[in-house]
Amino acid sequence: MSWRRRLRALVVPARRARVLSSGPAGVGFRVDGAALDLDARPRQGAFGDCWVAAAMLAVHEAAPARIAGMIRAHDGSSSVGVLLRGGRVRIAVDRAMPVDARGRWVGALQSGSGTGSGTGSGSAPGGAGDAPGWPGLVEKAAAIHVAGSYRLLGRGLGRFGLQLLTGIPARTHVLLPRPDRLRGWLDEGRAVLASTHPLSPRVITARGPLPANHVMAIVGCDRTTGEISLRNPWRPDELLVVDRRTFRRGFLSIDVTARPLR
Repeated sequence: MSWRRRLRALVVPARRARVLSSGPAGVGFRVDGAALDLDARPRQGAFGDCWVAAAMLAVHEAAPARIAGMIRAHDGSSSVGVLLRGGRVRIAVDRAMPVDARGRWVGALQSGSGTGSGTGSGSAPGGAGDAPGWPGLVEKAAAIHVAGSYRLLGRGLGRFGLQLLTGIPARTHVLLPRPDRLRGWLDEGRAVLASTHPLSPRVITARGPLPANHVMAIVGCDRTTGEISLRNPWRPDELLVVDRRTFRRGFLSIDVTARPLR
């Protein structure tokens, strides 16, 4: 057998695999029967996959129609088709989502889709009333396609998350672009992420210290003042506004899609 056939024999079954483990944060699965609220922002759960959650948040902010286009009913069955990589990959997932020993959701959630308010902690499963909904489906599809398990989903870079969702390459910038350029990207409809570094907790903001090695979505930039508005996937409904100096001290790099999403 040639090396190409050997490689294909390894890769193809992995893409068809199903999530077999609920990961280090979960002990089992429970069916999510909540309505899919595509207007709800994604909230990160306990798997450490901010590169996926922040990418969902940035795409949801830049081009909501992209989110609607990712979710497809699957042949009248109980599963749902999720389109990844800009529609080039379709993953069929059921709505059984990971839970902890108390039956609480531990994965990605529709923020504000229920009555819970969330705890604001990266290790928390979210508000008691929040449901996995569409973010849970996308996260499960990503776990199947990328890792084969939630357990291995906790490592990744923001640009990979953007490409996983949109199929559009993303570029990494280690220097903060000028405010007018960043504002221009956002106005064009590009998805933009920012990543912190190991010493970021020393940088204090209005929402407290920045988390270390974490990815957030950039959703605004003031051309005049240079202030940057971000959404943290742990608390996606709260807007974090920082000045340029704070941003330079607390963030390591910016990832932006190579072209607009709309």
